[in-house]
Amino acid sequence: MTINDQGTSVLRAPARWAWWVFLLLVAMAPGSTKIAGSIWFLMVGAGIWSFFFVSKASRLTEVEAELLSLSRVWLGFCAAAMAFKAVGMTYWGDPWWTRHFDFRLLLAAAALPILLARFKVSDRQKTQLIGALVFASGVALFVAYRHAYHDIDTPSNRINWSGGLVMLTCVMLPLLRSRWLPDWQRWAVGLGVVAYMVSVLLIGARGAYLAMSWLLIAGPVWFIGGLWRDGGISKAVRNTSLALLAVLVAVPLFLPKVLEVPIERVSQGVSELRAMVMHEEVDPSAIDTSVGTRLYMWQRSKDMIAQSPWIGFGREQRMAFIQTWGAEVDAHIVLGQTHLHSEYVNGMIDHGVFGLLSTLSYMTGAVVLAWRLRRSFGLAAFSVGGIAYTHIVMSFTDTNSQTNNYSVMFTVSLLLVFLISDKHRGRKRESAPDGMGPARI
Repeated sequence: MTINDQGTSVLRAPARWAWWVFLLLVAMAPGSTKIAGSIWFLMVGAGIWSFFFVSKASRLTEVEAELLSLSRVWLGFCAAAMAFKAVGMTYWGDPWWTRHFDFRLLLAAAALPILLARFKVSDRQKTQLIGALVFASGVALFVAYRHAYHDIDTPSNRINWSGGLVMLTCVMLPLLRSRWLPDWQRWAVGLGVVAYMVSVLLIGARGAYLAMSWLLIAGPVWFIGGLWRDGGISKAVRNTSLALLAVLVAVPLFLPKVLEVPIERVSQGVSELRAMVMHEEVDPSAIDTSVGTRLYMWQRSKDMIAQSPWIGFGREQRMAFIQTWGAEVDAHIVLGQTHLHSEYVNGMIDHGVFGLLSTLSYMTGAVVLAWRLRRSFGLAAFSVGGIAYTHIVMSFTDTNSQTNNYSVMFTVSLLLVFLISDKHRGRKRESAPDGMGPARI
């Protein structure tokens, strides 16, 4: 189907409705796993529909062509991850329905270049999308407040849910340096970043705390250094940054658990670690803790990996190992587990080297993508680098591929980076003649 004047007018109405639905879903995503999952379905569904019924643009601008090329790089790594995974899955006859993480990332990665080649997101729509992200930070703060003060569960496992919030923060933080945003929207972005970070602190997930080091250490260094390279810190950016820093400092006065929860959780983790280290013999009480369970299962996994390093043991045998190890020391928390709380160890036990290569493909792909983005899309490079860091770090202490919401937030975060991205040199994007560029939504 050719995109001519007549064809474009037919496509505009459903595309606009889909855009507004997309904005609504983004705004409410932290409040429900079903809402967040709907974003993935919308993205993949739009990609399939566009592949069959919308023609590719006959000419792309420099920015659009570069982003399209980079989206294919990410698709290649997702395909490689699935190929490595298929070796172990086929060998052991593991059920494919358990690999929703890999299918979600692969299908979303396939849909992304299809959409980028056919549709154009205007500056106004980017502004709308940023507004939806800011609203979502308020939803996240509401969920975190209820969890911290009223003991109401988060929509998904709190570790992976918090990891998704860190990824969204990585998407938003670089926008504070964006020159095309008006001052009022830079203020809104800053408040959204603060809300996301406060939410993560209130939840108390130590894995997410580790991931936040990207924001707390790399963020300021990159932010200040970049501003000086861009010609100095403007008065507006300086005033906004100082005001937001004051807001962040003042938050504990109104929400004291922002400090109490992290201090308590970190102290508890240190105590659990000491209990495992101090006991030379197996101590069930030390193992039956969050940290103890992880260390015990990783220690037992080491010997098993040495026995079958290339192809592992398969999913069913992994779960049988956990039950055996738990029964041997009468550790009830271990007995209640189905995975090894480490993406790397889990991959090795399941499918050996092939499982590890599958796991590392996603990390490597995100790092390569960030490295390639840095040449022309400095803000997007920082965002993707943060998403990669979050996934790498959190995968050490949890098996994120077991949780639906995590894969969705991973996918959504990358999608948002591509939709918001623009050249970091501050040039205006070229406009393609009518009927020549991608269809406008």
